[in-house]
Amino acid sequence: MFTEKQPLLLIVDDDIFMRGMLQNLLKGKGYRVIVAGEGAKALEEFQRCRPDLVLMDAAMPVMDGFVACSELKKLPGGVDVPVIMITSLDDEDSVDKAFAVGAAEYITKPVHWAVLRHRVEILLQARFSDIALRESEIRFRGIFEQVAIGIALLDMDGKIIHSNLAIQTMLGLEETELYGKLSNKLFHSYDTEVETTLHQQLLDGTREHYQVEKYFFMPNSSIAWARLTTSIVKNDITKFFVQIVENITEHKQAKVSLHLADKVFETTTDAVLITNSEGNIINVNQSFLSITGYKYEEIVDKNFRFLRSGKHDAEFYVEMWATVRKTGHWNGEIWSCYKDGKDYLVWVSMNAIRGEDNNVTHYIAVYSDMNSIDKQRTYYLTHYDALTKLPNKSLFEE
Repeated sequence: MFTEKQPLLLIVDDDIFMRGMLQNLLKGKGYRVIVAGEGAKALEEFQRCRPDLVLMDAAMPVMDGFVACSELKKLPGGVDVPVIMITSLDDEDSVDKAFAVGAAEYITKPVHWAVLRHRVEILLQARFSDIALRESEIRFRGIFEQVAIGIALLDMDGKIIHSNLAIQTMLGLEETELYGKLSNKLFHSYDTEVETTLHQQLLDGTREHYQVEKYFFMPNSSIAWARLTTSIVKNDITKFFVQIVENITEHKQAKVSLHLADKVFETTTDAVLITNSEGNIINVNQSFLSITGYKYEEIVDKNFRFLRSGKHDAEFYVEMWATVRKTGHWNGEIWSCYKDGKDYLVWVSMNAIRGEDNNVTHYIAVYSDMNSIDKQRTYYLTHYDALTKLPNKSLFEE
């Protein structure tokens, strides 16, 4: 009914007949029961067994129920365990005294067994619900505080009412400094037309959450980027926003770098070829297609070796691949062939790309026009001393 292990009840009464009646009734309802004949013994049993509920007689020798209940509440965990005071005392002072020392219920003798049974069930249900709520709060608190992503709770005006360590670190502000600040004042630009529309849809219930990207200032005053995901929590008691804040600065920078790399890849006049670790071609740029005469679909997925002209022996390629695998790069002249079968001489710069595990994932080959290289080489030899590599008389005369 309650848990996999039935609740444990402690019955405290100096009347052996009453104690036995209570024990039989509650055991018959599936509860586990321990008993004590007076207050001092009840405290010992409580510390030994940690019951879920206590039924305590008020009038007992040695230590009465009022003192026992007061002392029990001082024990570790005692304040959370409900105590039902069962007594023949029905005067107002005794009732007030029972609740003053921490009793949760007061039932007079003779006991109405149906009433007692329901009181026990209600108090136990409340106790276990409270335990479940506390455990849920502890789990939430652990996640909220330890998660690496920023989380803020906002009131309906958008003011921060709670924030976790991640967002505090991100913004360089303590929780007390963030409290009461408008979230939209921390992330720019704010109140944009798009965001206003999304926010209204969230309030109307036509949207469960929305995401926007904004920039903010880090503690060192540098600009960073964040992705904000906002949702709303509604129940009968409260209503608030949950805002999840991800620092996407590196992602933004990588996206920009990738975009620039793509532009360079497509606009460079040099032919560029990319293979996987097995040497199978996965991409080429437009310059490569223009130079060689191939179409994209004719070359992708083929192995790099199909471009060989036949003018180099097998040992040449063995040494080339051995060098690039060992040093990460190789430069040299290679005879390759166009789509029409004609041979041409090209300068190739080959580089190995390694992953996080240091294994080669890709190779990039850049083909440079030999005519251009020969012109550069001729210019260098004409205008620079071959031994000292310093400018010679020809360069000064120019």
